[in-house]
Amino acid sequence: MKKILQASKYYLAAFILPMLVVVVTFGFRGIAPFGTNNILVSDLGTQYLPFFEFLRSQLVNHTFSMYSFMLSLGDNAIPIYTYYLMSPLNLLVVFVKATDVPVLMETIIILKIGLIGLSMSWFLKAKYQRQDLMQVVAAVAYGLCGFVAMYFYDFMWLEALMMLPLVTLGIERLFYKGKWGGYVASLFLIIFLNYYMGYMICIYSVIYFVYLVFLNRPARLGFWKYLIEHKTMTIKYVTSSIIAAMLSGFMLIPTIIGMLSTGKSSINPWDFVPKLRFLPSAFASFGVGSTNFVERLCHEPSFFIGSLFAIGLLIFWMSKRTNRRERKASFWLVGAIFFGMLITTTDTMWHMFQMPAGFPFREVYMLSFVMIMFGYQAWLNGSFKDNAVVIKAGLILAGLIVIGYGSIIIETMVPQRYYFQMSFYVANYWHIIPALLFVFATILVILLANRFGKRMWWLMLVLVCLEMGTNMWMALGGTQEYGNQAKFRKAFNQSTKIIKKTTSGQKEFGRIKVNNELYSQSFNTIYNQYNDSLLYDFFGVNSYTSSLNVHTHDALADLGLYSRNERRISSNGSTPVTDQLLGINQKIRIETDGKVGTIKNDDFTSLGYAVSKQIKHVKYDENEIFKNLNTLAQKESNTKTNYFVKSKINDVAVDANKDNYRYTVTLTPKISGMQYMDLATTSPNQELDVTVNGKKLDTSYLQLGSEIIELGDFEKGQQIKASFTSDSRILEMQPLFAGFNESEFTKFVQATKPYRLVVKQPEKLKYQGNHFSGTITTTKARPQVIISIPYDKGWQITDNGKPVQTYKVLKGLTGIKLAPGKHSLQFTYQTPGLKMGLEITIFGMIGVLLQLIIFRRKRK
Repeated sequence: MKKILQASKYYLAAFILPMLVVVVTFGFRGIAPFGTNNILVSDLGTQYLPFFEFLRSQLVNHTFSMYSFMLSLGDNAIPIYTYYLMSPLNLLVVFVKATDVPVLMETIIILKIGLIGLSMSWFLKAKYQRQDLMQVVAAVAYGLCGFVAMYFYDFMWLEALMMLPLVTLGIERLFYKGKWGGYVASLFLIIFLNYYMGYMICIYSVIYFVYLVFLNRPARLGFWKYLIEHKTMTIKYVTSSIIAAMLSGFMLIPTIIGMLSTGKSSINPWDFVPKLRFLPSAFASFGVGSTNFVERLCHEPSFFIGSLFAIGLLIFWMSKRTNRRERKASFWLVGAIFFGMLITTTDTMWHMFQMPAGFPFREVYMLSFVMIMFGYQAWLNGSFKDNAVVIKAGLILAGLIVIGYGSIIIETMVPQRYYFQMSFYVANYWHIIPALLFVFATILVILLANRFGKRMWWLMLVLVCLEMGTNMWMALGGTQEYGNQAKFRKAFNQSTKIIKKTTSGQKEFGRIKVNNELYSQSFNTIYNQYNDSLLYDFFGVNSYTSSLNVHTHDALADLGLYSRNERRISSNGSTPVTDQLLGINQKIRIETDGKVGTIKNDDFTSLGYAVSKQIKHVKYDENEIFKNLNTLAQKESNTKTNYFVKSKINDVAVDANKDNYRYTVTLTPKISGMQYMDLATTSPNQELDVTVNGKKLDTSYLQLGSEIIELGDFEKGQQIKASFTSDSRILEMQPLFAGFNESEFTKFVQATKPYRLVVKQPEKLKYQGNHFSGTITTTKARPQVIISIPYDKGWQITDNGKPVQTYKVLKGLTGIKLAPGKHSLQFTYQTPGLKMGLEITIFGMIGVLLQLIIFRRKRK
């Protein structure tokens, strides 16, 4: 009992201390639940909060939908679950109100940091068969390393830091004792919790296995000969790795197939050209405060693990107590991870063959882990007792930090000399002072411990907590973007009531375009309302997720709807033609004071409609949006009517400066009615700066990029002077301006009404999108049906029980062909790859049984 209590106190300290440091740090920054601020910034506000609310809605309504119509036009929900929501801690969301989800997310982050520390402590105890205070110090250093300080906003990645020590321990037990169960279980678990980080840890597993071979291989025996000589161990490692991957097949295969339907499936060859990913300025990150929140999307690798273990690694390499084989093997382990980040080719491979869009160097926590491990090992073998080596190692670390800051100055000045814009390199040059002070303080405490005994290591624990907390506090700085929790709660509740009241009683399927300025103003950062449909339970168009179906993007971007990249789509830029196509029948604007403006058009209520067979022959020109919209409407109606009529361009003036071009265009409409401009590509998230006849355009949303803008209602022949900014040179202005022939389009809409797809019980699609039914009438002139669902092979459609073949139409939507008459359609979604994944998982289970039988017999 005494031994259990003795062990428990170390584990408890390893769990509680990192959390306590974060709590104090959050408290100093005034972050809820220890202050008035929340951290609904970056991906926490735009993705995690909506996805948590999506999970909460599923749990509260006792449903589990593999397809959701609230993910833009509809999308496979499996990649959302497997990438963002697999942590068991996320299930706590069912116990809180929607308005308290931000505080819950912050609480989960704190809990995960504690579990990271506990995992490190468990690993060190199991590996070295002892417990001591230094393991608690290591837990604090690992739980609050630079990766955590910079990347905790994407907190689904924190599972990887918890699992990495367990996977490492599993590899060691397999290698030294032949026990493979722990390795299979831990590797399967990280793939299950987050397949993206699981993929990285699979690469790490190979590197660590090779490290163990180098560490144990006699000098006389070659690498491959060693593997052959220990073939049982080698076979166990290979088969166990395969089995772990196979066990996760039930979720891994559907996820892979789902992700292959996103824009991330394309490979950029330039990302594999060998070049340096960072320069000596990265050494600054060995000290506190080199980076902060402002630089989270673009910064050098976060090497920070605190001064103690950075010095410890150097001591391990420099000490005579470290034998040559240990030193060489550690060079391989540290070097493989370090140089894997340094070279673009291998770094891209680390990141699933896609260069990260923000939050770079997502594998750096592995380097932190092995550096701490070797630092602890140096302490364990008594290398810290050599004062000369300690001082020398400390001075080298201080020198690296100085070199890092010096390099920052050079790396910044040279590009500026040639008028290149540089990203942030350092949070504050003065942070070198506390960074060096912590290094020298660490050296001093080690020297004091060597003279006055182990009691001084309690002082070291305090110093490490202070240093890691200081770095976390600095990393949280540099921004005024943190939101106010009370303001958020009020805006969320008010918006929920407004949208629920406005959209209640929806008897026919229709999508909604919501411009919620009330909710947007509760953030202290730019908020583009991408995933609000998940927050407020309505059918929309907007979406921002790494798993966005590429067909959604392709079908809408060429029709003028805004898309900054393959992960984002927005209803900004919609026109009556796209409103009908997508079934956008309501437009709601909620002002900052809570006033509501609503525009409703029941003529656009539909999930699809029957059109001419010519729709199969639509081809878009990516440079002419109005031409594309005309082509779409003409092919639908089988006419040659131009619903968008290009305006006459009278004069173009341009004022060029260093950053952009300011255009002033004088034009004359050729048709009366609403006039549109295809806003040329601009830097995203800038204030909309368009003036019409000297008056700034009255709109509240930001200039997001290339999209269609309403200039206003003008008469034919009336002169218009439009002025706007673009960051690109526009060679041809004619395609960018057009008037809309509303009367002709209204005729087409009215003629189409009898041929709309009527969905039964559309409200049910909010929580259960896998299955629904509808009716439609087709004719000989209208045999093709456009369904505004992104094309997905998972959809199975039957007409009165008979299968109907689907095909891709309009670059990404779903089309079917029906015989003339009335049709009763059944739509069923079968997740692509799920059956195959389950079969692979079953084979994995069989593999576990076979491995148990085979290796048990060999032992006998």
